[in-house]
Amino acid sequence: MNHTVSADSFAEQVKAIPGGEMLMMCFSCGTCTSKCMIQEKLEPNYNPRRLIREAVFNLEETAFSDKTTWLCTACDLCYPACPQEIHISGVITAVKQLAVAQGRQTPYQTARVNESTCVACGLCVEVCPYEAIALVEKKVPFRGLISVAEVDPGKCMACGMCSAACRSTSIRLDQEFNDNHVLENIWTWLESEVF
Repeated sequence: MNHTVSADSFAEQVKAIPGGEMLMMCFSCGTCTSKCMIQEKLEPNYNPRRLIREAVFNLEETAFSDKTTWLCTACDLCYPACPQEIHISGVITAVKQLAVAQGRQTPYQTARVNESTCVACGLCVEVCPYEAIALVEKKVPFRGLISVAEVDPGKCMACGMCSAACRSTSIRLDQEFNDNHVLENIWTWLESEVF
């Protein structure tokens, strides 16, 4: 793809972010798509080649709403097969960073922290393969200024590693069963038996 773009275009913004500089090098051969586990297992509409075209042609809104922007795990399974030796995950991550900088949020569920019970042990930080969690100082109601875990929704891939590691059950994915869901289900069952 050999395109000329203006200095303030979306394509130039992508190229200005580390990893995004490879945007114009893609030949759209499809090797990356054929190697991607996300397309096979999670999302059939996942298509890095389409996202690159959207960025090259300055289709910012389309790129930000494209599922591909939010699903790349940067596993780089595609990289060894790429004839251009492009880290396509770097380009996708650059688009995602621009989306997050503009206040866009992933359409997918991310982990959430219950700040009232988080003990800031850091286990979730250690196990997160996407470096999406950090310990930060926050003013929490009834607890004052304390350290708690904070999830970056632009990096979280909802893998559940943090939830599995958390001893205080303070970080969870919404679809998981937690203590409150179990109690609600028990009460529902008891009410149906008694009445």
